[in-house]
Amino acid sequence: MTSMPKFPSVAVCIPTYNQAQYLIQSVSSACCQTYPNVEVWVSDDGSTDETPQVMEQLCQQFPQVRYYRQPKNLGIAGNNTWLMSQPKTDFIVRLDSDDALMPNYVEKLVSLLQKYPEAGYAHTAIQEIDEHGKNHAIARVVRKKEFQNSDEALMAAVSGYRVAANIIMFRTKALQELRYYENRPEYVEDYDLSVRIADAGYGNVYADEVLAKYRVWTDVKKTRSKRKHLQLRGYIRIFEESFLPAFQRRGWDVKVLDKQRRKMAIINSAYCFLPIFNQEERAELVALLKQLGDSPLLRLRIVALSLGFAPFFEWQLHTEIKLKGFVKDWLSKLKSMSLVKAVG
Repeated sequence: MTSMPKFPSVAVCIPTYNQAQYLIQSVSSACCQTYPNVEVWVSDDGSTDETPQVMEQLCQQFPQVRYYRQPKNLGIAGNNTWLMSQPKTDFIVRLDSDDALMPNYVEKLVSLLQKYPEAGYAHTAIQEIDEHGKNHAIARVVRKKEFQNSDEALMAAVSGYRVAANIIMFRTKALQELRYYENRPEYVEDYDLSVRIADAGYGNVYADEVLAKYRVWTDVKKTRSKRKHLQLRGYIRIFEESFLPAFQRRGWDVKVLDKQRRKMAIINSAYCFLPIFNQEERAELVALLKQLGDSPLLRLRIVALSLGFAPFFEWQLHTEIKLKGFVKDWLSKLKSMSLVKAVG
């Protein structure tokens, strides 16, 4: 068995679609890493803005950049599958074109993946920024161990995608085994991949250090909310095609999956009653909610939402999310203080 070289090769893969205004920061952050062996790939999924002109300038500025413009729009999963299957490197970073890496991101995560050869991917704490680049909250994953084995990761994933943000360094071998996002759900393809990686026997490693910037932008046109049907269909596929077979292979009780499906249906119900949806769209979303996790409580919630209680349930959900973020940050700071005292 040959040992990995001192500086394994890394490709930063940046899928993009109509985000020309953020590309300079994103691509530059990938090109200006402290790590010496990085190539940068950008796949433009048929953008209609100034992306080609911006990329022409960036290719002249940074010789390690490889830019490809798709002749037709492939969608999120299709574009990512094409892009991430191109490099022949040891590791692959997925970086969305409105996000950015800290200069030592690659160096730190290559070191962690070398330390834990059983890990299929590595992830970190992140700095949230808005559409103007202004810093907001720091997002972290609260867990006790740096490395999480495959069974632990699989069970943890039942409650959701267990990363601070979808800025990930993958072991290329793991991606190749699973054929990337090929024929997988659109819009929640990242969550689905994490489940399949755990099912394949790979753990993951987490650095509780802010090593990337994740853009949380105001969706004025409600574009993301309009994709709710894709999200719900994706969740259904993840539980039926990824989680269920994985649990059955291990002889695990699948009741926990049914319980989580019902919980997710209730959590997502308020979004389906936003005024941006017409009557036909709402009927489709309600049917998908019931397919995801039907229950008497969901049906009661749907009645309440149809009577105009959506703003209250949305406020309740946002409050819970903010409270969880506060607790995570507080626990992480407490952990850091304990480590400092231990070293002292």
